[in-house]
Amino acid sequence: MCEPKHIKELSKEERQKFFDSFDLVLCDCDGVVWHPFRDFIPGSARAIDQLQRLHRKKLTFVTNNSVSSLEEHLEKFAKQGQLNITKNQIVHPAQTICDHLKKIQFKGLIYCLATPPFRQLLIEAGFQLTQDSMSTGAKAIESVRDLHEAIYGGSAVQAVIIDVDFNLSAAKIMRAQVQLQNPECLFLAGAADARIPFGRGEIIGPGAFIDLVAKASGRQPLVLGKPGEALGQLMLQRHKATPAHRVLFVGDSLASDIAFGHANGYQTLLVMTAGKSEMEKRLKDMAKDHSEMPDYVVDCLGDLLIEQS
Repeated sequence: MCEPKHIKELSKEERQKFFDSFDLVLCDCDGVVWHPFRDFIPGSARAIDQLQRLHRKKLTFVTNNSVSSLEEHLEKFAKQGQLNITKNQIVHPAQTICDHLKKIQFKGLIYCLATPPFRQLLIEAGFQLTQDSMSTGAKAIESVRDLHEAIYGGSAVQAVIIDVDFNLSAAKIMRAQVQLQNPECLFLAGAADARIPFGRGEIIGPGAFIDLVAKASGRQPLVLGKPGEALGQLMLQRHKATPAHRVLFVGDSLASDIAFGHANGYQTLLVMTAGKSEMEKRLKDMAKDHSEMPDYVVDCLGDLLIEQS
């Protein structure tokens, strides 16, 4: 692996060689296509349109954002007139977990630490969640008796699922750990980012809490969001007609996107929308053979645009 190539610095011939080197684009959404929870990043909609229409590339959007539902993702794309993105083109942690549970014909009770849209998708798919999974807030723990009730008071479950949960508490984590003492209880995780972008910086992501439960329970989850190995296997199966080296993975996270891409044999493109100077410094300090070193970089997705006469 060598230093990443900046798309804007490539010659016309080199740019064409780049576009000719892949058939499928796997693309992150937040920080790449649009600003987290906000509008499309200028140029990204046109770049997506050109990739599909002009370059004839297949596109799949691989997101870890389970705060927004699949429908909300589709609505965002639909507002960009020229884009026609379907449900089958979006890979979402809640959906991949649903697909996995259906594949193994799971019928048990689930303790789910996730957002309301995530839980709702599971319910609509026919899965049963514990009552405490559905509560928007945790009961205040004011005594040892309260803690005992919160941890042991609910029904035994056959699966524990962890993703982003803004109402996470110590008692919830302890309840998950206790349930996982049963070796027959499944341990599944969605998004596993150690940090996630929020506001003017980054905050603790679900990966930190997943690791905490894993360490406490002595169990490792099946991770069906980025950068999980299980998701990588799912993507390879989903696009088995396309050789891995003919896939371009596009993202703004070195750990969740670039390392994930390399682990699966993809080419990688880093989008530096969030902070170019900081990202360039990190790349400069990184060993050239580091798993998070991208093959290509752009300031924004719009750098892929070819101006048509």
